[in-house]
Amino acid sequence: MNFTDALDQKANDIEEPKNLPQGTYIWTVKKAPVISQSKSGEWDIVEFPIQTVSAEEDVDADEVEEFGPVAGQMSRISFMFPTDPDKKNDHDKSMDRMKKFLITTLQAGDEDSTMRELLAQSVNCQFFAIASHRLVDENTYIDVKSYSPLD
Repeated sequence: MNFTDALDQKANDIEEPKNLPQGTYIWTVKKAPVISQSKSGEWDIVEFPIQTVSAEEDVDADEVEEFGPVAGQMSRISFMFPTDPDKKNDHDKSMDRMKKFLITTLQAGDEDSTMRELLAQSVNCQFFAIASHRLVDENTYIDVKSYSPLD
């Protein structure tokens, strides 16, 4: 669907779509992580665009049937790094978490690789993770958590 065509839809004709059913999926890193900075400049952010490949057995089959094809659903995993030099410990914790995600979960390389090399090698890597619903006000968001390697 072309977005400019969607602009001709009446607002009351737009319905809230179904949410991806909760449970474990195989995900893939779809493209190179995006590195940006928050508007305030307080954070550097590394964002991994990810996409579902398939649902595992713990995902309710009836919910999947009602939802439709689960492959190709987009999400992201983000790591945030404070830019304040006084928050070095928090920065180091985030670096360690991202290193573990890249090496242990994605198996993108090893400890001899630079972080730059690991980020580049993360594209097309697959992993398990849980899609979980989080309700904020009247909106449901999908959180991707509890990642593990495919092994």
